[in-house]
Formats: sequence, C-alpha cells, structure tokens
Amino acid sequence: MNTDPTRPGEEPTVIGAGLAPVEDRLRRALDDEARSIYPGDRLGAILADAHSATGSAGFSDSAGSRQHRWVLPAAAAAAAVLVAGTVWAVNRPPGQTPPVAATSTAVGTPSPLGSSSTPSNGPTSVPTQTAARPSTPSASPPATTVRPPATTTASVPVYYLGPVATGSGQQRLFREFVPSQVPVPAVPVGTALTALRLAMGPAPAGTRYHSAWTGVSPESVTRGDRIITVRLSSGTRDTSPLATEQLVWTVQAALGAALPVRFELADGGTAVSPGHPVSGTYDRPTDPIAVLDQVAPIWVDEPARGSVVRTGRPLAVKGVASTFEANVEWELLRAGRRVDSGFTTASGAAPARGTYRFTTTKPLASGAYVLRVFESSAKDGSTSAEQVVTLTAR
Repeated sequence: MNTDPTRPGEEPTVIGAGLAPVEDRLRRALDDEARSIYPGDRLGAILADAHSATGSAGFSDSAGSRQHRWVLPAAAAAAAVLVAGTVWAVNRPPGQTPPVAATSTAVGTPSPLGSSSTPSNGPTSVPTQTAARPSTPSASPPATTVRPPATTTASVPVYYLGPVATGSGQQRLFREFVPSQVPVPAVPVGTALTALRLAMGPAPAGTRYHSAWTGVSPESVTRGDRIITVRLSSGTRDTSPLATEQLVWTVQAALGAALPVRFELADGGTAVSPGHPVSGTYDRPTDPIAVLDQVAPIWVDEPARGSVVRTGRPLAVKGVASTFEANVEWELLRAGRRVDSGFTTASGAAPARGTYRFTTTKPLASGAYVLRVFESSAKDGSTSAEQVVTLTAR
C-alpha cells in the first residue's frame, strides 16, 4: 500500500487502493521510455534539424514521434498526482489543518532602501502591543510659593544730619524714630542695618536734612563683646564734619550698646569720611559739652514725622532738649497760620539733656499740620534751635 509523504510530526496518510493500477502503469511507461533512450552525440543532428527547418515551428517527424512517446506517460503521471493530492486533502484529519493567519495589528518594518542584506522568509513586521491606558493623573501638587521673610513694623532710631535752625550754618545730628519694616523675630543687627540704610539714604521730603552718603551703602553690622564692626561699600567724600559720627550714633542706638565702632570698606579705601581714617575706632562722647557739639539741642520723639493722628483730640508731644534754663517753646501751624502755641520746661537745662512733654490746648480739626518745637535766643529773641515735624489729623 502506498503512502503520502509525511510532514514532521504527522502520521502517514493512506492513498486509496483504486489508484494502484494507475501508479503501476505510470511506472512501467516511465521505465520503458527510459530504456529506449541511448546516450550519444546528438549535437550535430540537432543543428542539422534546426537548419533544415523551413518555417515550421515544430521539429522533424522523427523528433516529433519521439516527443509524443513520452508526453502521454507524463500527462498520466500528472493526473495521478492531482488525484492523489485531492484525495489526501479531502481525507486529511481535522487536527492537521494548517494554521490560518489571523488578522494582524503588526506594523510593517520595511528594510531600509539600498540595504545589501537579504530579507528573511518570515514577516518583517513587529507585533504591536496595545499600551495600557494610563490612569488618570492625580492633581498636580500646588506650586511652592516662595514667601518673603516675615517682617513687622517697628520704630527705628535714625540720626539725620541738618542745621540746628533755618538759615543756621551749624550742623548737628537729629534723632527721629522712623516706622520701618524689620525682620521677625527682631534681630538687633538687622534693626541696626535697617537704621543705617535710612540714615545713609535720601533725606526725608520736606526736611532740611543733608545726605552725606550718596552712593554708599551699608553691607553688614557685627556686634562683638567689645566692639561693633560696620562694613560699608566705600567711604564718602562729603565734607560734612559729622558724617562718620552720624553712623556711630545710629548703629549704637539701634543695637542699644555704647561700644566703639570700627569701619571696614569693601572697596579697600582708607578713609570713612574726610579726616576719619578707616584704621581708627569711633565712639560717641560722654561729656555734655562734647555731646552738645554733635547733637541738635531739640529733638521731637512723638509724634513721628508723617504721623496720622485722630481729630477731636489735643496732640500729645514728647522729646529731648538741651536749652537755656530748660525752656521749650512750641506752636502748631495749619496752612502756614498758627492755630495753637505754648511752652514747657525740660527735665534738665543745658548743657545737660532733659526730657519734655506737653499737650496742645485745643482739639485738632481734620487737616495737615506742622508742629514746631524751638528755643528762642535770650539775647534777641531769634530762633536758636528748632525741630519741625509734619502730621495729619483725620
């Protein structure tokens, strides 16, 4: 019994017994045809037949007869193979059905143009994997907000440089408490640096003060056990005699420490101000006469410059003075006109410095005011010293 050639892993399939006679005849016909062929030199005969052909598309009769002798057996063999293949396909077991290519989602990857490599027989596509659907992203965390350092408003002691009275050529230091933003928690060196910036900055509007430190800025303040170190960007060329003393009084008051002050200059200069070498140390004087040579005879501590006070009430004022027989005069001006005036006595007379306080006699109506506290000359009644402060009543 004949069998179909097998594939790896498959069992042989039996071809029907009815085809055996056909196969035998085919074999005999092929065997007879093979026996009738005798090898020989046929090149000459073939060339002769080709040249003798006269327009006929076929070969000579002798060649044709031989051709027909093997055509019929070959046709029979082909028919037998066709029938055998059909029978095998019909009778093949279901498990041997060749796999059918499924619909592919592969994305073809063509070979690069001009490549010399031989493509493989298999598919060159790469199966596409469906990516997992990303989960809904959570809400983005809020952006970190960089907050400025916490500050609070505090009254900072600042010493300004100005004439003791309008038209006077004598310059002295005036202390004012200036509301300013200082770091929280309050650090004395931070407060001192703030006070120096105010003292060295532009003069407050509406004042007679003079700025001796234009273009110069304080960089740091360090308080040691026995000395205070102030670092400036540079020294000043201003010829005001009290420019360096202005910074000494300011930094000592802000730190609340009467320690000597040493200066450092970032630009390597040799003088803090004219006549004040950077190699020296500086301190406020303690002798009353020497103090009076540096600070103004009259200071107004309250109200602060630019204050807003309540209407319908008298104005409370306090400060420090060093005047003849401790006399302190005052007046309140509105639109250039005096609306109230009076006098009081300080707790000490010149050359000592004493405190004073008073309250205006009339309640304030709404509007802008100028408070003037002064000392009149016992000789001619002219103003020998004064301090002027602006304020608003609302």
